[in-house]
Amino acid sequence: MQSYAGNIYNKLSPEFRLLLLCSNLKSKDKDQDTIDKLIESGINWPVFTHLVLHHRVYSLVYRYLRTLAHPSIPNEVVVAMHQLNQNNCHKTLQMITEFVRILQALEEKGIHVIVIKGFPLAQQLYGDITLRSSRDLDLLVHREDLWTARKVIEEYGYIWKNPLSVSKSIPLKKWMDWEKHLEYCHPQLEVCVELHWRLDCQEMNIPFSLIDNSIISTRMFGRSINMLGHEEMLLYLAIHGSAHKWLRIKWLLDINLIVRKRKYSWEKIYLLSDNLGVRTVFNQTLILLQVLLETPLPKTITDLIEKDAKAKKIAMIALKYIVDNGLETNKSLNEKAIRLYQQKTYEFNMNSKWQRQLSYLSKRFIPSLKDVELISLSKRLYFIYYIISPFNWFYRKILNVMKI
Repeated sequence: MQSYAGNIYNKLSPEFRLLLLCSNLKSKDKDQDTIDKLIESGINWPVFTHLVLHHRVYSLVYRYLRTLAHPSIPNEVVVAMHQLNQNNCHKTLQMITEFVRILQALEEKGIHVIVIKGFPLAQQLYGDITLRSSRDLDLLVHREDLWTARKVIEEYGYIWKNPLSVSKSIPLKKWMDWEKHLEYCHPQLEVCVELHWRLDCQEMNIPFSLIDNSIISTRMFGRSINMLGHEEMLLYLAIHGSAHKWLRIKWLLDINLIVRKRKYSWEKIYLLSDNLGVRTVFNQTLILLQVLLETPLPKTITDLIEKDAKAKKIAMIALKYIVDNGLETNKSLNEKAIRLYQQKTYEFNMNSKWQRQLSYLSKRFIPSLKDVELISLSKRLYFIYYIISPFNWFYRKILNVMKI
């Protein structure tokens, strides 16, 4: 595993390696020497700034650069990080106000709310909620409470901008059978609320029956806030990050801190991962932690990872996305096609159970919001969506390949 990890790490750009070291709260003394060497060898600072923005770790990076005070770091980079950090602090305070207001309103209606990630997780991991940036407020409610929750949020000026909000082609209840959340945004405050009724990413679902039995409470902002249990949170973060091909490195940083804090049971995690069919996804996450952040793991766990060939396979694909950093644009059509193939292979292989793999394939034939945007049909002609859906999906993928 060590040589495997070393080969991958050496492919990372100096800018990305610097970002990892500056945003990892568990950096060691030897990392300081590595940072000095990276900076002295020459850093493309515009690229570095771009990566910090892309991965949304500006507050963590600024905190480190401020104490580092290295003479070779351009002043404009430090100023830019300072401004991004200030903006994040201001946004966080604004979101806290909305968070408390909405949470209180939902609870007054008797709605049981579970907060996914967000401020409770930031406080638990970093001890400072401004160190973990958040774009939206993720709230989980029971499906039967969704209609009441929607009314509460809409009364506070939040708008659901969605084709289904004006179209009657796809009944909302039918759409909810294969979707997981509604996204509301406040046009003036620029704050978004994601209202979830299940935790489902790429066919990987943590059932509500399991969630209800594992809830823990934390005290914040003068009130008790419900959040996922330690093992369930760790698994959900692994599923969420994997489903999004680790687009943001901040997701791995969260898991890195959870693993290091060790407030969980490995036995329970693997029992849950097996029951949910996500062992491969979880092992892949641990591989990425070792390769990129040198997260310490028990030998029994590293032995398990070593034997999981499929986890290594999808970890390699994920690492290619991470190494690219979204900066490579001059690719041939053949390279773009290969990338799309790898992406679909990755998504398909995340599901170890054949039932989920079949469900993943069958979803290509289920009408989506993109189909509604393409053509509006009456309920009587709803069946036509099942015909055009796979063709529309294939067409969109071809367009995406051309744009990469």
